[in-house]
Amino acid sequence: MNKRLLLAAMLLAVSFAAPVTAHASDDGGAKTNDDDPGINAQGIAVNKILKVLQSDPDSASDSCINALKEMHTSQDQLAQQEAKNNNQDLGVARDVVASDMEDVATMCGADARRLCRSPDGEKGKLAQACDTLPDAGE
Repeated sequence: MNKRLLLAAMLLAVSFAAPVTAHASDDGGAKTNDDDPGINAQGIAVNKILKVLQSDPDSASDSCINALKEMHTSQDQLAQQEAKNNNQDLGVARDVVASDMEDVATMCGADARRLCRSPDGEKGKLAQACDTLPDAGE
């Protein structure tokens, strides 16, 4: 599947999902329903970034797309570990998800901030999404 089509599908899935705080990996967004509050906080920040990128999926860089793919892969692996109740590997899986979410926040966050600085960033729903965008340091 074309990278841009994949990203558009992931971003579109986020727009039709429940509110940001209820996102899980199966809706295209970042996981926010984990037992680890740190992962949930990161997931909320990532989902805010993805909400901005929904307005123009083509503004997402290849590094953002690759980071999203990695995050989804690690979220799937975490879900498998949680289903197995394998506590030994669960901590490692959570660390990988947290690291991948940081990568998405960095890569996709830069793209989202660039989009918010564009003339379109001051219009309608995009402006609202830009207002909720986490700071680069979050």
